[in-house]
Amino acid sequence: MTTTPNRKSRTSSSFSRSPSLSRSALAAAVSAALLAGPMASPARAQLEEIIVTATKRAESVMDVPLAVQALSGEFLREVNLDDIKDLVSFTPGVTGNSKDSFLDTIRVRGIVTNDFGNGGDPSLGVYKNGFYQGRNGSAVTSLFDLDRAEILRGPQGFLFGRNSISGAFSVFTTKPVRGDSDAYVDVRVGERGVFTGEAAGNIDIGDSFAVRIAGYHSEEDGYVTNIATGNKFIKHNKDALRLTGVYDNGGALDATVFLEYEDRKQSGTIYRATGNAGSFALLEDIYGEIEVPSDPRKINIDEPDNGVFETGEIYSVGLEANYDMGWARVTSLTNYKDHDYRYTEDFDGTPLTIFNYEQIQSGEYFEQEIRLTSQNDGMFNWYTGVSYYREEIDTLFLGQQDEDLYCNVYWGDTCEGVFDYYNNAYDGAYAYVLYDYFGTYDWQASPTGRMDDWNRTRGVFQGWAAYLDLSFRFSEKLDASIGVRYNDDEKRMSQEVLTALNPSPVLGNRVQTGFTTPDGPVEDTRDWTKPTWRAALNYRPVDDMLFYGTITTGHKQGGFNSFKVIPDGLWGTIEARPGTHVPGSFDEESVISYEIGYKGTHLDGRSQVQLNAFIYEYEDLQATCGIPGQPGVVICNVGTVDAQGVEATWNFSLNENWRLGAGGSWFDSEATGIQAFCSEGERVFDDVNACEGEPMPGTPEYTFYAMLDGQFPVGHGAWFGNLAFSWEDEARASYLPLTPESTDFPEGNRLRSDWSELQGLVGYRSDDGWSLALYVENIFDEEYFDSSGSGGNPNNPYVQTDISPSRPRTAGMRFNYSF
Repeated sequence: MTTTPNRKSRTSSSFSRSPSLSRSALAAAVSAALLAGPMASPARAQLEEIIVTATKRAESVMDVPLAVQALSGEFLREVNLDDIKDLVSFTPGVTGNSKDSFLDTIRVRGIVTNDFGNGGDPSLGVYKNGFYQGRNGSAVTSLFDLDRAEILRGPQGFLFGRNSISGAFSVFTTKPVRGDSDAYVDVRVGERGVFTGEAAGNIDIGDSFAVRIAGYHSEEDGYVTNIATGNKFIKHNKDALRLTGVYDNGGALDATVFLEYEDRKQSGTIYRATGNAGSFALLEDIYGEIEVPSDPRKINIDEPDNGVFETGEIYSVGLEANYDMGWARVTSLTNYKDHDYRYTEDFDGTPLTIFNYEQIQSGEYFEQEIRLTSQNDGMFNWYTGVSYYREEIDTLFLGQQDEDLYCNVYWGDTCEGVFDYYNNAYDGAYAYVLYDYFGTYDWQASPTGRMDDWNRTRGVFQGWAAYLDLSFRFSEKLDASIGVRYNDDEKRMSQEVLTALNPSPVLGNRVQTGFTTPDGPVEDTRDWTKPTWRAALNYRPVDDMLFYGTITTGHKQGGFNSFKVIPDGLWGTIEARPGTHVPGSFDEESVISYEIGYKGTHLDGRSQVQLNAFIYEYEDLQATCGIPGQPGVVICNVGTVDAQGVEATWNFSLNENWRLGAGGSWFDSEATGIQAFCSEGERVFDDVNACEGEPMPGTPEYTFYAMLDGQFPVGHGAWFGNLAFSWEDEARASYLPLTPESTDFPEGNRLRSDWSELQGLVGYRSDDGWSLALYVENIFDEEYFDSSGSGGNPNNPYVQTDISPSRPRTAGMRFNYSF
């Protein structure tokens, strides 16, 4: 995982996958990276190393006292990653990939932020060339022409301008080098219309300036069929262009300008009803049989008016400037980013319009960081910096539901009938609300037959931070460091329900907001300040061996709910007014993490081992919770999570022709004080201790991969190939106990099943700079899902679902030429 070929050898390693979003990519990618060394130089059996800047200084990844997974740019391109979320597949301790542009499924050591609104922040920090990439719809971009990726696990509050509480995905694009064309063309074709093309090259402009142009296009037909319409889903069509200019005259000043644009069109998350659990039986009692296809790659859904898709346009411009003062180096990072994003999905996964969701978003982001890094070979070193950011975000949210379904489920009668509380099918808060609010009346139907519950949030978020890291070398074998950071964040957000866009004259906004704003938007401003710190002790008993221990605290500022106001009241009857109501808010969350690790290179460089273990205590989780009588999406602070785990990778060169790789992770957790998270739909269970002691949902206990690579020189080139196996353990759907003893729990809480994949590749590489390979992914066509939804209680229409089926067996060919 830490090898990299010489940059001029762009065809040096094998290719092994088309765009897909599964952990199976891990084994294939590792195999490609491990093979890169001997293919670049067949006489060399040692593994090479990636140089990283995770500690703000250039070091071998094997010398960095952090749990960091380093992947070379060659490796990332040659395994044809789709977007930055695919890095999940390459890193022990990181799980939760999905086939959309949301970050709310990615778990770093079990920690995730599942708020899809825009009043909070993701727990995972995504960075490109040191610049923070933002939130859902903005942070996820395609990976092409990269120099390297550094995936850090655990709180990251002292290495970046914006802090990150769970971990960081940090990628660096390739910079031009004067006098070196470093050009290549790479094309992949495969089944179901797979076509990916990527090209890049350098242009010299004068004696001190060089420009690199890189372009990318990727497309694929869908592999999931909606039996209701015949339309295909889980498809994509993406284009991206990047211009990078470097000024360097050999003096004290150098500067790099980054200009990037991406246009994305792809399917959103695909939900597929399972037909299980009491809520599905309730719907069939009302509407008759609902067909659930037996083929897991077929669905039966009502497609929202705008289709099931997502689109995004992302523009960014960045400037990095460095000035060498001899004793220290000054770095300035300036970045501006603009994006437009639209997302639609059928959340319920059925042909009924239970809940269609849409998000239309635009945003601007600016950041400035100034950093000073010492430059000496003495016993004492340091770096310090200050940063500032400002974000403006404007989002329209839609929750859509059929009026008739609403009335049938919650009222126990058609909308045209007279409402009778005593015959209401739903024995909960809705019964009281509807009876008190409506009584007996004459029904006025929506002209579309639906409720369109639109609300708009606007946010201005800004903050600054200052940080300092000090390190001291006691001897050649022992050193220590301590870092501290101070964060100051302020958020101003408004909410406005757009009742004019809702065609339902009676039911109104009862799909996801439950309130109106008759006098215009309500808004509020809140701020959070917090210091965090990190201490590390590093011991190197011999060369090529490192033992380290760290204690790190982390912090994530609070935020606002996108679908709640306070003071609250009966669902559907709240009239929120400025001066009386404000958007609902939640507080900060924090973590303290303890970690020990080992890194060692053995057998004259033929073996590299990375092993680390951690424990942490996470407090005041921000996550979706349930409040009695409040069916909407609410984010609150609840509970404590105590977790522990082990992560390991091992790369081994058997000889000049064969290499072996293996790795995996183990994770265990226990949550307390989290009962508010244990809700299904509108219902919170009577047993206040029902979820105590349960592990974190969505995170597998074990992951594992293994691979074997071979390469055999012949004539003026070499044959190469690999086999790769990967496996991920089952994962629970929610905090609810899997085998409840109380009847207070609904049917349907379950595990997402474990899965495994095998894939292979064979190809020929010429000494003239071209290579050709044939590959097959998911050889046995294993069927599994990204994740699963546990479904609602028997009197709630939300059903149990499987989410985004696996990519089927895929065969294809790849051609590469470097010049």
